[in-house]
Amino acid sequence: MKLKGLLVCILLLVGTTSAFAVDATLTVGEGFYTAGGTVTVPVVLKTNGNSISAVALDVEYDTTLLSNPVGTLGVAASTAKKGLYSNVLTPTGTAGKYRLLITGGMTEDAANPKGGTMTDVTTTGTSGLLTDGVVALVKFNVASTTTGSITVGSFVDASDPNANAVVVNGTVGGMTAGKVGDCNGSGSVSLSDLTYAINVVIKKPNFAFNNRCDINMSNGVWNPDGKTTLADVTTLINVIIKKPNWILP
Repeated sequence: MKLKGLLVCILLLVGTTSAFAVDATLTVGEGFYTAGGTVTVPVVLKTNGNSISAVALDVEYDTTLLSNPVGTLGVAASTAKKGLYSNVLTPTGTAGKYRLLITGGMTEDAANPKGGTMTDVTTTGTSGLLTDGVVALVKFNVASTTTGSITVGSFVDASDPNANAVVVNGTVGGMTAGKVGDCNGSGSVSLSDLTYAINVVIKKPNFAFNNRCDINMSNGVWNPDGKTTLADVTTLINVIIKKPNWILP
């Protein structure tokens, strides 16, 4: 069952780019949901050689299907010492909107109760750059009556620090009924999924990659990278043996 309930409006704040640079992309990736449960979708940045230090996006969703969005930093953003700022905007009818800003975080202490040193400042005094990867994860509650699909669209805009227009492509993936880690599509995560993942890694015939088997985690944070590797096998092992802090979305 497809749930394509995301309309993404993306604003990238981009550093200096070459006239011949390939456009950067910001993609709201595929998520897996259970009616009455939750769904987590990754927001993935591909810089394509562009210097990007901050990203912002509006995620628009059908409030009859999805609710209570919560964003957290992805590995690519946390590694760059960014902070995440978010707000649920007032919906228009059933069209909800969740705004995310990922930029330098501000340290707060007794001397600077309203914010002091930026966390992502480099040795040259500039804001640190983001690299390719997951910059945010957005988790929604899914209505118990969720069925069917709705249309997905997107609007994209970008600028560099000098307010020059920069072409950036934004794409949106659908949401599919299922579970992250359920490689064989049985409806649950078990030892058979570990066997499936191993067979994908060794390229055994009839064991094809699918996005449910993209379960790589980094320091307890889901970090999908579009493939199944030994890292995904290790993740599944730790999930199955219930190792602390290894919990799939």
